[in-house]
Amino acid sequence: MRVEDQRRREADSGRESSGGANRPEAGTGPGREAQPQGSENRREAGQEERSETSAGEEMGQRHDEGETGQGPETGEGGGADVAAEMERLREEVESWRGRALRMQADFENFRRRTRQEREEWADSATMGVIERLLPVLDHLELALQSGQQSTDVQSLLQGVEMVVRQFREILEGEGVRIIETVGMPFDPNVHEAVAQVPDSGQPPGTIIEEFRKGYRYKDRVLRPAMVKVSGDTGGN
Repeated sequence: MRVEDQRRREADSGRESSGGANRPEAGTGPGREAQPQGSENRREAGQEERSETSAGEEMGQRHDEGETGQGPETGEGGGADVAAEMERLREEVESWRGRALRMQADFENFRRRTRQEREEWADSATMGVIERLLPVLDHLELALQSGQQSTDVQSLLQGVEMVVRQFREILEGEGVRIIETVGMPFDPNVHEAVAQVPDSGQPPGTIIEEFRKGYRYKDRVLRPAMVKVSGDTGGN
């Protein structure tokens, strides 16, 4: 009995082994092969749907930004920054405008002060010359009184000579000089020929007589001297 039972169990074990080997494994065969392909298709379809949804949302966001005129980085904060910058620029413009007005006022004050100083200097210089001329006038008046009270012509001449000498000293003190004439070569810049002698025994172009004195102030001619010239003056 034991031997038969053992043989029966071995036979059953052999059938189970052969049956397990012949059964198709789970997940194999045509059904198993189709299942992964369907899952992959569903994943691709889901990804495409999500991409389309994201693209639509992005386009909608851009459209909203175009209507409002504000980008993602501009909003209340950006508007406040622009307003602050405009206020700063306005204050800077006002500051420069104030500076320009102050500079203009300073320049006007400078011009007025300079003009006033120039007028005061001119008045002071004129007063100085007048003060030095007053003694000359006093001496001329004394000479006239002396001539009326006396018949001495010589004393009258001496008085006039004294006045002339004093007057020349005043002019020289102011920088006025007499232009030299007789015996000097004719110079059209400082001389004015009013007469000409063809043969005077002097070299041509030499001044032989003075009709009116000429004066110069530093390097400027106050008036030319009127002279007579020997020979040819070159058309002058």
